Amino acid sequence: MRPRGGDHPFGRRYTGLDLTPRMVEVADAKGIGNARFVVGDAEDLPFDDASFDAIICANSFHHYPNSRAFFGEASRVLRPGGRLVLRDYTTAAPIVWLMNHIEMPLANLVGHGDVRAYTLDEVRTLCEGSGLSCERLEAQRRFRLHLVARKPATPRA
Repeated sequence: MRPRGGDHPFGRRYTGLDLTPRMVEVADAKGIGNARFVVGDAEDLPFDDASFDAIICANSFHHYPNSRAFFGEASRVLRPGGRLVLRDYTTAAPIVWLMNHIEMPLANLVGHGDVRAYTLDEVRTLCEGSGLSCERLEAQRRFRLHLVARKPATPRA
């Protein structure tokens, strides 16, 4: 996530978020001057409303138990005109069904921790349901989902 302003020569500051305190410690140890790392839940973000220009969520969305809450929180903390970039996994609907009903339950038995894969249509519905507009939503090679969504610059009537 990228809040506006800061001491960086280009005015860019970055905020990393992880649910695990140990991962935040590892990130802090890297000494990245224009970045801070916070322990927090992507479904209940510990940030003020309209505090970020951009949110990047890469390869963790399929771990979130409440995808609707994530999209709502992303929309809440984005400034008007801000963007959400989401990269995760997707494929055709029948294969997503197999992943969600066979592969992931089996993986969870051995502690893998995946929750759910989504089709493009499901992601579009979640995105638009949170008040974000899909600027780009596509399936790419190797089961990759790519979303760029924008929070409207002015509130919807």
